[in-house]
Amino acid sequence: MCKAYLLILSSFFLTSCASSVIPEPVIVKSNSDLILKTDSIKSAPAKIALENQALTILNQLFNTDVANNKMVLMISNESDCDFVMNIAGTKSYSLPVATNKTESIVLEQGEYQMTSEVCNTSYRAFKNFFQNTQLSIRHRLIKPHDSTVVNQQ
Repeated sequence: MCKAYLLILSSFFLTSCASSVIPEPVIVKSNSDLILKTDSIKSAPAKIALENQALTILNQLFNTDVANNKMVLMISNESDCDFVMNIAGTKSYSLPVATNKTESIVLEQGEYQMTSEVCNTSYRAFKNFFQNTQLSIRHRLIKPHDSTVVNQQ
């Protein structure tokens, strides 16, 4: 027991020489606890990136500076299929939008060509964006109605 503790302690000292953070021992009761702890460490950068994106969009929505040349584009997918909206202008963007979800992106003001495949139907539009804009894409698949009639006696 004492040898295992010394081995763990020495490994922390050896790995901590390259960093300024003092490692804290991780005490786990089972392997699943260890997996959950490492998964939360791996997903932390993705969570930070998502929070930074949300912060950027909120800052842009409430920006009242007249010299501001950016705008927020919100795309609502009210269709039965996921799609990727390709936005081409001075810069090009690809924004994936899931079914019945809304995604946002900050763009430079200007003219853009927007293309996508929504439920195997082409979407193409030329838009001038000079202020915050919401775009709703609606496409419903018509499902055949079962016309079988059951005779009841």
